[in-house]
Amino acid sequence: MTTNDLRVAAGFTIIEVLMVVVILAVLAAITAPSMRAFMDSQIVKTPASDLYSSLVLARSEAIKRNAAIDVVPAATDWAQGWTVRTQSGGTVLRVQDGYPRISINASTAGTVTYGGNGRLSSSATTFRVLVPGNADARMRCVTVDVTGRPSVRVDRNADQAACD
Repeated sequence: MTTNDLRVAAGFTIIEVLMVVVILAVLAAITAPSMRAFMDSQIVKTPASDLYSSLVLARSEAIKRNAAIDVVPAATDWAQGWTVRTQSGGTVLRVQDGYPRISINASTAGTVTYGGNGRLSSSATTFRVLVPGNADARMRCVTVDVTGRPSVRVDRNADQAACD
């Protein structure tokens, strides 16, 4: 074997490896901010879906039992979790744990109550589910109209005010 044969089989030089590392670092630095907003937007999906499913459960149980069903926040902030339970007897139907990185703001304070006919006992309610401090993350709006039917919308223009 000659010296030229050993050079061909030697692999990458340190300069080539460093250039690849530099290119990857530049690409990562460019994409990191948009990736953060994407991740925060994805984090909002789960609590919005859980809140929606709890409201659907409460409405269907109210109709099935022909009795009032409450969806009660665990604390003053809905992000700490909530409970779905019967109004008479207090039988717990579902307990939802809290979400530490999420804020859930309700348009009406306190408990959401479904009557035996599946309608809300009070006025329509809107929940804003968002990541505090990140205006780029897309907020979810969970709205319950007076008929008791919940719906979920995505804030498309990132103004975090358009839920109503």
